[in-house]
Amino acid sequence: MTSPSDTELLLLCVFAVVCTAAVLVVSICVQSTVWLLWGLCLLPLFLFGRTYAAVGISPVYLLDLFAVIASISAVGVWGPRAFSEQRMRGFRGAALLLAVLAALAVYRGLEAGYSDPLKGGILGLYPVLGWLAATWMLTRSEWELTRWRWILFVPTLGVFLNAALGMPITPAASGLYLVIASAFSIQLHHLGDSRLLVWTLVGTAALTAIGSKRGPLLAVVAAMLATAIASRSNRRRVKRLPFVSLTLVTMGVLGAIGLSMSGERLSEAPVVGGLIARVEASAENPDSESANNVELRLLMWKEALRAASEEPLFGTGAGRPLDVVFERQPLNDPKSGPHNSFVGYIYYVGWPAGIAVILIVGVTLRRTWRARHHLVAASWFGATVGVCVTAFTNVAFETTYIGLPSWLVIAGAYSLVGVPRGEETAERREPKPSVQQGSEQGAVPGRGPRILPGVPTVCSRG
Repeated sequence: MTSPSDTELLLLCVFAVVCTAAVLVVSICVQSTVWLLWGLCLLPLFLFGRTYAAVGISPVYLLDLFAVIASISAVGVWGPRAFSEQRMRGFRGAALLLAVLAALAVYRGLEAGYSDPLKGGILGLYPVLGWLAATWMLTRSEWELTRWRWILFVPTLGVFLNAALGMPITPAASGLYLVIASAFSIQLHHLGDSRLLVWTLVGTAALTAIGSKRGPLLAVVAAMLATAIASRSNRRRVKRLPFVSLTLVTMGVLGAIGLSMSGERLSEAPVVGGLIARVEASAENPDSESANNVELRLLMWKEALRAASEEPLFGTGAGRPLDVVFERQPLNDPKSGPHNSFVGYIYYVGWPAGIAVILIVGVTLRRTWRARHHLVAASWFGATVGVCVTAFTNVAFETTYIGLPSWLVIAGAYSLVGVPRGEETAERREPKPSVQQGSEQGAVPGRGPRILPGVPTVCSRG
């Protein structure tokens, strides 16, 4: 006879299936709910990060459920173009390859009895979701896409909300969300609107003080520098005083001088005090993990690549622990990955998967850089650089709360700014149309030209 606990679990599963089916039916009938589903997926993620991403029963999480339902709901739109859209040809092949190889890695992990191997399924699921979402985005109008740019203000709000509620903050996740916002904040700054830039810088400063991590700050700075360098040719010819930049620099200099004259420790500084305190603690204890952060990561990558060399085609299997001992101390959690997503794909899934990920990221950077004379392309380039920095120093693609937004950024950048060489050269030779001509052609004044005829510029105002 079934025990009460089993009965309750069965009823809960039935209830969940019924609710999921109801949401799916409604979303298929009402196409506008696709935006709602993506909002339910990303908005709480940017607010609560890991706490929200952990809602569910491994390996089925609410975050992934909303993303899958949103993709299925729009099948009538992206379905006819999924295998014929030329701009997604390379990404499509890589996504399908990763899906197959990730499924094999999960099977190998289950067969070997590793801990939580089903979680490795996201290594193949998220590239596919990125492919489908990007194909769907190609069918959306510019207005429909840019009206959702307000979501870029949410990551900073999430940093303060988590701090106020006393919730645990995962700096790498919040840093990635700020990376995405910071790339597009540069674009808005060039267009004369600095609200998102200031908001993102405030969030980055707060995260640096609260999280005391170097990686997220490095990723945000890298994204902003990459975007600024890529968009240099798009800056307005009219001279205007960089009020916001000068103000922030002046405040920083005056704050540093005032702090040094007061005789207080730099670790007590209100903005970067937490980061300085971490660096000082690392110097005081040379045997700590933080003091040997770089050396430890290099050792982890070396061990992961050595283990992958034993199974080069299909990897070691999803969920295999990486046990590393550094300076006679087991400083790394043996359940953690190699803290490098590119090495992680090689380690878990095999060299073909790792090479596919490296190629798809490299092609994305190349395509966005070639199209950098468009502000939106420069923003996507910076966001992709920020994602790469996070993926190179952390378990980015292997986690639910970093992997999905990372693959959405890569897929969006790959599809929406892929300018063929012939059209790009012709477009550069043509004189820029005036605002009146741009309006007659369907462009939005002040938002820059379209990247391709009929292709919307996503988040062209941030």
